[in-house]
Amino acid sequence: MNDINIIGASQNNLENIDLNIPKHLVTVFTGRSGSGKSSLVFNTIAAESEQLLNESYSSYIQFQLNQQPKPKVKEIKNLPVAMTISQKRFNGNSRSTVGTVSDIYATVRLLWSRIGEPFVGYSDAYSFNSPNGMCETCEGLGYIEDINLDKLLDWNKSLNEGAIDFPSFGLDKERGKAYRDSGLFDNDKKLKNYTKDELDLFLYQEPMTLKNPPDEWRKSAKYVDLIRRFSRIFLGDKEFNKKRYAKHLKSVVTNKICPTCRGQRLNSKILSSKIMKKKYF
Repeated sequence: MNDINIIGASQNNLENIDLNIPKHLVTVFTGRSGSGKSSLVFNTIAAESEQLLNESYSSYIQFQLNQQPKPKVKEIKNLPVAMTISQKRFNGNSRSTVGTVSDIYATVRLLWSRIGEPFVGYSDAYSFNSPNGMCETCEGLGYIEDINLDKLLDWNKSLNEGAIDFPSFGLDKERGKAYRDSGLFDNDKKLKNYTKDELDLFLYQEPMTLKNPPDEWRKSAKYVDLIRRFSRIFLGDKEFNKKRYAKHLKSVVTNKICPTCRGQRLNSKILSSKIMKKKYF
């Protein structure tokens, strides 16, 4: 039982191959491009394992899963459950994990919701992607993004001199012009000379409608503070914007482990419950 026995593998360019693969050891398949490595590992061994695993689910679950064609092989003996890591580049986002990509996560959540004591909710209560289960502090990401103001701002410059040191808030960009056109600031005053009230207005003010805006201000627009506007555009799940400005965000945005869930992507109420009363695995 220490070997996986493959008999008559004929998938793609394989020609009736027989071989034994040792279990519990790292095994490397090498060879020229087109020699059949992927056909053997992915299209034969992994495909057969997935077929066997899918058969253990209900008909409804099987219908939801990816349907792999049955590999061309006479027999495979002693084959355990295999977790396949694709050769393709991973295209997930910040909310993707091995569990979500491999579809195991839904089954694990269902298990926890059935055996967890005390009962804390149905399976969505165990999901870091659902409002019912995500940590309220980091919204299920496991980390908190902070804005480094010393990198985002040049305190020695005024708004007219480009004090917001980020490309999409430049002097010729609408986002940067909004603060100069608001009429709320002395645009020639350097940021380091701002009073506390001026800084709070610039950085942290709740969105508001301007009472007597200048002619340059769009009448239907609301004033939004810099931190809120920047966070809305670049923090969280804004993958496109993050990739586009990755070089600049690297110094402006820093990540730290969420102090509430400690990066475990589980709601605190779940962490405090006795998930496993018995030994299930």
